[in-house]
Amino acid sequence: MADKILIIGDTHVSNFKDLPERMLQLIQEADWVIHVGDYTSLDVLSGLIKDKGPRFKGVYGNADPLKIREKVLAKDIIEISKKRIGITHPATGGTYENTKKKVVREFKGSKVDAIVYGHTHDALIEDFNGILLINPGKGYLEKNYFGPPTSVAILTIEKRITGKIEIIQL
Repeated sequence: MADKILIIGDTHVSNFKDLPERMLQLIQEADWVIHVGDYTSLDVLSGLIKDKGPRFKGVYGNADPLKIREKVLAKDIIEISKKRIGITHPATGGTYENTKKKVVREFKGSKVDAIVYGHTHDALIEDFNGILLINPGKGYLEKNYFGPPTSVAILTIEKRITGKIEIIQL
């Protein structure tokens, strides 16, 4: 049996219902949802918890207010289908160029199979010395902007951590 995990982050919206329509549909379809921080609204976090219950895991980001930081950790390691997944934003932010190095350092020695993170708004799937790095990209829709597209990542865990991994542009 496979577990389908939707990975989202950097949603930066005021209300759960303001998430992109396709993302809301994918949330319903997923077995698990991981949010890598920068909800910026407690309503978004509450909506995810309400929809997915214990099958929601998330961390806070550098743009999240205290009310969100009181409900989720800055970093976490979860286990799904016997695979260890590190989750971070990182909560301290920092330059986009150094984010990947920073998140890898945060989980050094933790024996994780994958690290999911946010902050850069750029989607990424990469094997880094045997650890799968996943950044879902930015999770909000913008008009009149020529930066990275809105995207999510879907990780399907079968027998291996990389049963299937894809970035979906919304």
